Amino acid sequence: MFPPRPYGTAPLYPADELQKLQTIMDRRSAPPPPRGRNPWLLRGLVLVAVAVVSGLVWWLVNSGGGGTSGAPTTSSAPAGKFAFVKAAEIPQPLHDTNCAAHSYGKTKEFLGQTPCQQLTRALYTTKLSDGRTVYSSVSVVRMKSAEDAAKLKDITSQDGTGSVSDLLLDKAVSIPGLDRLNNGGFANEQRERTVVIVESDSPNKGSDKASHHAEMKRVSLDALRLAADLT
Repeated sequence: MFPPRPYGTAPLYPADELQKLQTIMDRRSAPPPPRGRNPWLLRGLVLVAVAVVSGLVWWLVNSGGGGTSGAPTTSSAPAGKFAFVKAAEIPQPLHDTNCAAHSYGKTKEFLGQTPCQQLTRALYTTKLSDGRTVYSSVSVVRMKSAEDAAKLKDITSQDGTGSVSDLLLDKAVSIPGLDRLNNGGFANEQRERTVVIVESDSPNKGSDKASHHAEMKRVSLDALRLAADLT
């Protein structure tokens, strides 16, 4: 009908077209995003921060900060007079259950009749005040009883009765200028079922034989504490 009556007029635009127009107007009236704030840039920065934090956590765990595996080994031995480090030639202790096969003299006979339960040996080095290097072989022998340990300690304390072979004498390692350590300083100690035996010597002997022997004895006595890392 023309002209259309007021109550009979139809919309000038379809409903869906009006909705699209309203959407366009709303977008135009919305405030523009702040300059310099790229949403993709912000997301990238967040991802970088997460990566940095993750890398830091990984480093702490694997470098010792987290106290897990891979952390530098700390010694449980008490402090002493000499600073010992594990010899590079034998970085890890050697383990065996046949003590008689790694001993000599009357000590070998005793261990053949009274077998040990465990033999652990390690090689350490230290420096004297004059710069000379000393090698110390630390042997930890665990017996079945404290009585057997006392007998072993008594035998090895005597002269001419042999001992547990040091790592040089047993050909476990080769050190230029040394083929054994039992010509240097000796020390032993019983700890319940365990006997600790230490022999120390240096490729560079002191000018006085007696003084050199006494000095090697002091090193061996101090090295007894290293058994705490081997038991």
